Amino acid sequence: MKFCKNLQRVVDISDPEWSPYWVNYKMLKKLIKELPSLVHPEDSADGTTSADKSPPIVDASGSADTDSTADAASSPEQQHGDQTSEAAGSDGKGNQGKNITTPSRVRGMQRSPGEVAFFKLLHSELRKAIHFFDRAQEEFSIREERVREGMEITKMPNSIMVNDKWSLLAKSLYRLYKDLLLLETYAIMTYCAFSKILKKHDKNTRYNTRSAFMANVVNKANFTHYPKVLAMITRCETMYEEVSEHLSKEGQEGLCEDERLFINMIHRLNAQVMDT
Repeated sequence: MKFCKNLQRVVDISDPEWSPYWVNYKMLKKLIKELPSLVHPEDSADGTTSADKSPPIVDASGSADTDSTADAASSPEQQHGDQTSEAAGSDGKGNQGKNITTPSRVRGMQRSPGEVAFFKLLHSELRKAIHFFDRAQEEFSIREERVREGMEITKMPNSIMVNDKWSLLAKSLYRLYKDLLLLETYAIMTYCAFSKILKKHDKNTRYNTRSAFMANVVNKANFTHYPKVLAMITRCETMYEEVSEHLSKEGQEGLCEDERLFINMIHRLNAQVMDT
């Protein structure tokens, strides 16, 4: 519930144009609730008990795999300059643990309409997020170039007809910086949404799909590693420092109190999400 509330908060403060591109977490949760609770089969004729059977995991396509190495999923660690990532699990000796299931369990998962619907929606949400993040990076690259060119023009004497040129440049940098931070938040929230919804799925169904899906599918998406966005954030900070020096010489301040509070709120929200 805490993550869902944080996700809704971020959606509310982000650009309304982004609203269709957030992971439909509520719908995925609804599908999970409609899935029947699956239990391990009874003791089989060959003497193997249900305790000896491991739940199935899924491969990169979202289908069940009968013999696969599962990478343990973990929440992404994000500090300024780090990307979302997922560490591989081990048994303490550097060896990956194997989850091997019976063919009957695999076939049961593949024949379940609920499971098929869930993973179809999951893949659809992933494609949507990848498409949005790719286009957003292109858009922000254009915006950053425009701001940097404007800054060079502003440095030239008598180059623009407006007053308070450095104050206006500070505002344009703030808007770009704020949106870049929100794009980074989008990456973090999207990654966490997939990890957390799969955790809920596995808890409800007793399948083991999260580790493989995160390792083989989600971790390869563009929003899990975004050096271009981080570089743009750093360049914005550098440009703003330069603009602040000009404003200080004129006896002016860069950001107003509300703008500073908003930036700090985004930083705190990112940190909070990483801890949940």
